[in-house]
Amino acid sequence: MSKRVFILGSTGSIGRSAVQVIGHLQEIDGKNEWEVVGLAAGNNVALLSQQAKALSVSAVASVTGDVNCADHVYVGKDAAVELLQHHAQKGDLVLAAIVGFAGVASVLAAIEIGCDIALANKEALVAAGQIVMKAAKDNGVTILPVDSEHSAIFQALAGRPLESVRSIVLTASGGSLRDKTQEEIEHATVDAVLSHPTWEMGPKVTVDSASLINKALEIVEAHWLFGAASEQIDAVIHRESLVHGLVEFRDGSIVAQLAPPDMKMPIQYALTYPHRSVGEDQRCNWQTLSSLHFEAIDQERFPAIALAKEVIKLGGTAGAIFSAANEVAVEGFLKQSLPFGSIVRIVKKTLASIEVSPALNFEAVSAADLEARSVATELIASYAGKEFA
Repeated sequence: MSKRVFILGSTGSIGRSAVQVIGHLQEIDGKNEWEVVGLAAGNNVALLSQQAKALSVSAVASVTGDVNCADHVYVGKDAAVELLQHHAQKGDLVLAAIVGFAGVASVLAAIEIGCDIALANKEALVAAGQIVMKAAKDNGVTILPVDSEHSAIFQALAGRPLESVRSIVLTASGGSLRDKTQEEIEHATVDAVLSHPTWEMGPKVTVDSASLINKALEIVEAHWLFGAASEQIDAVIHRESLVHGLVEFRDGSIVAQLAPPDMKMPIQYALTYPHRSVGEDQRCNWQTLSSLHFEAIDQERFPAIALAKEVIKLGGTAGAIFSAANEVAVEGFLKQSLPFGSIVRIVKKTLASIEVSPALNFEAVSAADLEARSVATELIASYAGKEFA
């Protein structure tokens, strides 16, 4: 099962885990069976250089920085796309883990060159789902979900047709603020928000988890990945983070996927699909696991879920607007220029302020993304302590 892999976003949380998984697979299958043919990162040139040296990678890309750690080096905002275009013939699979809308262009580039994709970038489907899924179909490209929830649904479906499905249920840990009051959520500090009870993730994703916008993004993503209608997709709080997703079929039976809360598992599944290789030692202990708990999401405290359903129904560029406004609002919160409780309100107001148009191509989606960023930035600048209805 020899595979040659590109890792885009190699210095981020998912990328670092992917590097560990590749190392593990090389140990059990042999180094000749797993080759990393290209790495792409943002600004962490030091770690990129370490990874390139450790994995003997000959081609790397970086947004900025003085990079001299490989034979072929690409620098700039389009570096990841250039990496793929110049070295496409060397790869079988692209792990797409560049965070945010910045990762969409490289996903489309990977599809165009015919590489299968292990997709960890939510925004590719939230912002450009119609374009990405059509391009994948036209180019015979398989998209393998890396998010633990979508990996769970993918495994639970096991190729069964959507016609046999009654509902898809994504689970959520609830994030760092799941037990806080509305007032506490409104004024939560950066430190409190970034203290996730279960998962180790980057700051943007951890903030999204606390607001449950991550679950909203995942609902939109599930719509595109599996072709399900908004009313077929639901989400629940599951504190143990052991059940990652459930599929209820028309006959009333439910298939769930369980695994310890470790992103290396869905990463390895996507890399080795359709096979399963020996994993690392972490496993569910059925001798000590006594109960699993599920709770409805309080949509008064966490209104992002309803917003996701609206985005699906609006279609077109609504996803791009939603995603971009959230990126800007999260950045504003992390820079302490916006209270946590106003993140979703900024997103909602931005979505209401921009006319949704058909998502005919990447240019249309990109234009919507830019407009949403501008509107959201202006809203944050005018915040000055006022509430956004």
